[in-house]
Amino acid sequence: MLTSLVGLPASELDTPALLVDLDILEANIASMAGDIAARNCSWRPHSKANKAPAIAHRELQAGAIGITCAKLGEAEVMVANGVYDILISNQIVGAIKTRRLAAINKQPGVDVKVCVDSLENVRQIGAAAVELGATVRVLIELNSGMNRAGIDPADAVDFAKVIAETDGVEFAGLMTWEGHTMGVKDQAERVAQIKNSVQQVLDAADAIKAAGIPVEIISCGGTGTYMTTAAMDGVTEVQAGGGIWGDELYMKLDAKVNPALTLMTTVVSRPTPTRVIVDAGRKTVDPSNVAPTPLGVKVDKAPVLSAEHGNVTLAEPSDCPKVGDHLCFRIGYSDQVMHLHECLYGVRNGIVEQIIPIAGRGRLQ
Repeated sequence: MLTSLVGLPASELDTPALLVDLDILEANIASMAGDIAARNCSWRPHSKANKAPAIAHRELQAGAIGITCAKLGEAEVMVANGVYDILISNQIVGAIKTRRLAAINKQPGVDVKVCVDSLENVRQIGAAAVELGATVRVLIELNSGMNRAGIDPADAVDFAKVIAETDGVEFAGLMTWEGHTMGVKDQAERVAQIKNSVQQVLDAADAIKAAGIPVEIISCGGTGTYMTTAAMDGVTEVQAGGGIWGDELYMKLDAKVNPALTLMTTVVSRPTPTRVIVDAGRKTVDPSNVAPTPLGVKVDKAPVLSAEHGNVTLAEPSDCPKVGDHLCFRIGYSDQVMHLHECLYGVRNGIVEQIIPIAGRGRLQ
């Protein structure tokens, strides 16, 4: 039983093992919650970077109003574990999924909202809700420059009117993701583009209100943008979630957090004085966005990962680390490691304090 590992030194865990420093995690959660509250905005952290109800409850205790999920299956896991205020920031399409969405919203106290950008989808959700005697609250997703999903902000008023007239659904507000701005290296230009993107949503909200339709929610802002987005008057909530781990991607984008997440591996081979082979590859951490960084050794390039092995090239010949030693990695992008593990080991002062199930892993539907 994994619970038997509680109280052990983290160094005695089998590997690969995904560790979180609980002191740093708690400080990161408090930092993000405080920064958002100071901007008179609410926090609805995205759970795609943790998929763990225990982490969601920590965020709620720190002041979050609810959470964001990427998938309906993730939302079902969260509801089953007592998290009831959820926004699914994607489209839920098809007869099977819309019935599941309606069914989950029949449960007492549950408010699982969903984004829409198709009137056909609105009508499908409404029909499923009517059939099951439920009401589903929906947000219109707007394309404010990301060029992924979402309608043109200019079409928002007419879209909202159709939602307001459709049985089974209730218009709750607007959502966008200004993620395209994260690649802008100049900070001043990045801030300007974030504001331009979000302002399109605020202008659309004003137009909808002028048409006599209330707009309760304006949801946007990820970890790479929330310090700007949360301060914009009219934004009601931001979805920044991955920043709680302090991974390398978000550390470079102004979030006031520190690295909390570590992948502990074991050295299984030392073929040459500059080559270190560990027991973790792409099935343990996906390096395709930002590669993990080995700690405690000097390297000149990112590790090369195959399916089951990590290949670390040292900058200078060394007989350390030795076969059997641990080599830890700082995570480059939390979204691409959490879903590969069944649990997260919560560590405080080097001792395993908590085993955190990643209950939402594999929930792709």
